[in-house]
Amino acid sequence: MTTLSLTVRERRAGELATTGEGTAPGEDTAPGEEAARGRSMTVAVIGELDIATVPRFAVRMNELARARDLREMVMDLSGLTFIDAGGVRALVELRSRLEKRHAGLVLDGVPPQMGRLLAIIGPARRFRIR
Repeated sequence: MTTLSLTVRERRAGELATTGEGTAPGEDTAPGEEAARGRSMTVAVIGELDIATVPRFAVRMNELARARDLREMVMDLSGLTFIDAGGVRALVELRSRLEKRHAGLVLDGVPPQMGRLLAIIGPARRFRIR
């Protein structure tokens, strides 16, 4: 049985960040800059992103992508155990949707197998990966 769990952590403008919640360690933000840029959220993906789970994933990501004042969505993939072509396509579509809203998508904790897959099929250069 295929399982997928999503956990969302949100940081509103002006709140201090903690590691893993949208600000990379060592990333500097000038006072007041965060408020001007909007808010950030981290979505932790745990389990498998495949043909069985992509429809539910896509619906939830569409809901989150419509958030007001969203400037960045960080996708924590360190708990991802499997991804197929449909999962990669869902991430590409999410990135496009966010860019239309002037927000960014960052892939964090990308498992080595997924990193190789992205490099082979090409969309790696289209994502911010850290």
